Amino acid sequence: MPAPALLPLVEFVAYAEDCILYGRVRLAADRLTDMLNEYDEFELVDVMVERLDGLGAVDVQQVLVRRNELLLVHATGPRGNHARRTRTREHPLAIRIGPYEVRGDIHAFPGHDPLMTIRRRKTMVPLTDSWIEYQSGFERRRRRAGALVVNVQQIDSVINAIDEWVELPDLPFQADGS
Repeated sequence: MPAPALLPLVEFVAYAEDCILYGRVRLAADRLTDMLNEYDEFELVDVMVERLDGLGAVDVQQVLVRRNELLLVHATGPRGNHARRTRTREHPLAIRIGPYEVRGDIHAFPGHDPLMTIRRRKTMVPLTDSWIEYQSGFERRRRRAGALVVNVQQIDSVINAIDEWVELPDLPFQADGS
């Protein structure tokens, strides 16, 4: 692995249970998703921490965050090795994870069940054409996110989405397929 100072810095926006972290991280893999799956903790620099209770934000020089504390991460940086890509089909999903509601497309092999696909992948799974909705203080926010990486171990519920207004049920989600 190259010396840490030689690794590129990429933007890092992460959604945790009680806050959103805006900062930068040294990319130690081909793609951010690969790095999120490979390592258990990440050192963020130049971070703004926005509290979801509406009581403001604080700037900090650096923060060490563990993967299990992350619910969602904006996918930024390079898209990875083009030769490793395979043909997939997009399937819209609706996910409830902590205080967030997410809509986006999971990419699965043709003929594969998207719900089984998300359960069988590694911990951090990317969604494309996504958006996120959440409460911040007294304000309901909705943001287009492009690509989001979801921590499947933290998902509360997930369903196939017919359209972007599908209502999420209060059903538990088991990441182990049970």
